Amino acid sequence: MLILTVNGVDRSSYVKWDTLQKTEVLTKEVDRMEFQIVKTPNRSSIPDVSDEVVLTEDGSKVFGGVVIERNEVIKGGLLLGYEIRCKDFSHYLDRKVVTKAYGSATARSIVLDIIATFTSGFTTTNVLTSTPIVGSIKFNYEQPTRCLTQLADQIGWDWYVDYDRDIHFFDEESTPSPFDLDDTSGKFQWDSLEINKSLLQLKNSVYVRGGEYKKTIAQADAYDKYEASAGQSTFGLAFKYDNITVLKNGVVQVIGTDQQSDPATVDVLYNFNEKFVKFTNALSGGDAVIVFGDAYIPIIAQARDTVSIATYGEYQTALVDKSITSVNEAQTRARAELKKYSESVYEATFKTTQTGLRVGQNITLTSVIRNITKTFKINRIVGKTRTGSEMEYTVYMIASGQITFTDIMVNLLGQDKKNIVIATNEVLQRLELLSETITVADAATGTARARPYLWGLLVTVLSTTNYFLLKEDSGKLLQENGDKLISSTVTDSEINAESFKWNFSTWN
Repeated sequence: MLILTVNGVDRSSYVKWDTLQKTEVLTKEVDRMEFQIVKTPNRSSIPDVSDEVVLTEDGSKVFGGVVIERNEVIKGGLLLGYEIRCKDFSHYLDRKVVTKAYGSATARSIVLDIIATFTSGFTTTNVLTSTPIVGSIKFNYEQPTRCLTQLADQIGWDWYVDYDRDIHFFDEESTPSPFDLDDTSGKFQWDSLEINKSLLQLKNSVYVRGGEYKKTIAQADAYDKYEASAGQSTFGLAFKYDNITVLKNGVVQVIGTDQQSDPATVDVLYNFNEKFVKFTNALSGGDAVIVFGDAYIPIIAQARDTVSIATYGEYQTALVDKSITSVNEAQTRARAELKKYSESVYEATFKTTQTGLRVGQNITLTSVIRNITKTFKINRIVGKTRTGSEMEYTVYMIASGQITFTDIMVNLLGQDKKNIVIATNEVLQRLELLSETITVADAATGTARARPYLWGLLVTVLSTTNYFLLKEDSGKLLQENGDKLISSTVTDSEINAESFKWNFSTWN
């Protein structure tokens, strides 16, 4: 039986069940659910954005998340309908961004720190206790979901947040499904099983080009050793150096900064960014030049799967990520890529009404008819309601890594952040938007005074003194003489005079 609640209240009777669909995806994308509601007089509490929605099937929670869209549509006449779209609780996970670097730490400790420091309301019960050690990893203003994905990719693991807001961080090969597939068990619709095999994404030789790491190079191990030609003054260097030392024929030289120091005061000008030293005076042929110090060495690592290479031939690829700051980190990333992509890609799908399957689980297919025994990882489940009490699931599985359009877009959008260099002494300029209410009241007091003028319909002036005829009811006029009012009768011609029509006024 299916039950849908909104903010803890059962709204199952509201749902148009044949429109409900939920999509559960591993790691790279969020889980989503959508359904429709038709508004009637007894359905007044329509779900709104930010409401929490939970769907259970036979007592088991199969979705939990937040309403992120509510679209109002006309279903006919005056009948209103609503299209409701929900996103899983990772919507709350990404409220803040992560700016932190980790070195020589277990993956578990990194996950726990990210969740504790940059999120709230989430638990880490299903983060495995024993996890690999990560040499180093850095996050530059990344959302927590993206950080967890990068961390999982580096060690070849996976993760997701369940419908109880608990983080699952696990080895891809350690989570079995509640049942396996074979020719006789009847756990799936027999004619729905499809298996595809492809070499399009095969990678069995991986180069990783990271950032740079600093290494102190002594004079005895110096790589930058040169013998000058006659008149030569400039020497390109293999590395950038801090604490640089330059020897000419064994004598330490006075070093200045190129484009800044006065050449007359130093022996050598050093350009850090362009990686060269320039002597202020040309050298003689045969002069020995040695340069050493704290060198910034580019990180380059390669990993190869010899078994895959022997089977398919060598397929190389390269990853460039300047946020990688140690050789160990680069090697770990290369091995993780091989683990995902060094075998041909097996993809399979099937349909079932069985419950209990979750993304990240491993399910084994054993089929004599198809001549295959292989373990797949469930990476997507799409559920649609058949009735108001049962769902049908389309399950997607892979037996190796797979690059999706989502991967491509996320990597493109995240490249700029990887190039940011965050200093330990950065100062945050924070702008807080505040609102406040101000109430202003005003009062005015009026004082009656004698009128400076008389207002009315002027008919005629009776004399040279200040007399005026003002219209009253029934053709009567009031004649004002100082404080004295005298009634008088006027003719129609006088009432129709222009001054009468235009309501003129005059001063008293």
